[in-house]
Amino acid sequence: MKLRIALSTTLLLALATVRADEKQGLVIPFKTVSVSSPVLQEVIDSVLVEEGTEVTEGQPIVQLRAEREALEVERTQKLIDLGTFKSTGAQSLFNDKMGSKEKWLEEKAQLELSTILHRSAETMLKEKTVRSPLAGVVVKKYKEAGESVDRAEKLMDIVNIDQVYVQFYLNPELMEKTKEGQEVRVKFPVINHAEFTGKITFVDPRIDAGSGFFRVKVLLENKARTIKAGMRASADFGSVK
Repeated sequence: MKLRIALSTTLLLALATVRADEKQGLVIPFKTVSVSSPVLQEVIDSVLVEEGTEVTEGQPIVQLRAEREALEVERTQKLIDLGTFKSTGAQSLFNDKMGSKEKWLEEKAQLELSTILHRSAETMLKEKTVRSPLAGVVVKKYKEAGESVDRAEKLMDIVNIDQVYVQFYLNPELMEKTKEGQEVRVKFPVINHAEFTGKITFVDPRIDAGSGFFRVKVLLENKARTIKAGMRASADFGSVK
């Protein structure tokens, strides 16, 4: 009887130790971006995606009004065409000793200036097409077609959860044994207690003065997007080696 009690006590202590080392964490997206307008003030011509749309990096997502910029690109291209004709003619006349070198250099400089103006116009036109800075999912739209938008105003939020971080706050006594690159088994109660293996990618060298804990981030692959941002998870850091 005494042996059975001793074994039961040992088992309870072991379970208590496991529970003490099993920490709760929160899932956060691998990347979150708030896309803003790159220009000072403009009217939105069209919003090309909706909430829930999957986007690729560089994909157009918002088109701002751009008629003036398109005309400027066309105008400066005409200047280049004209400047090329004049510069070539002036060079030919100079080579045939029928024109001055100064006139040739003047036309050449004018052509170079037109080329610079054309590049500037193309840059301004490109800014009117807002593109996604990352591959992910549109989770929030802030503007619709016809609305005015100013520089740095939010157009939409995009998240990438093909990978996710699970953020934990651990007791300081675990700091010495917790290292970047270590594998951790992470469990998700809301997904039938499914387990995923991730790697520690960040160990905060600071201990929070308020809570007395330090922060750790575990990176998990999530190609199927089973894990959602905001989910609760748990991991046993006491067994990490």
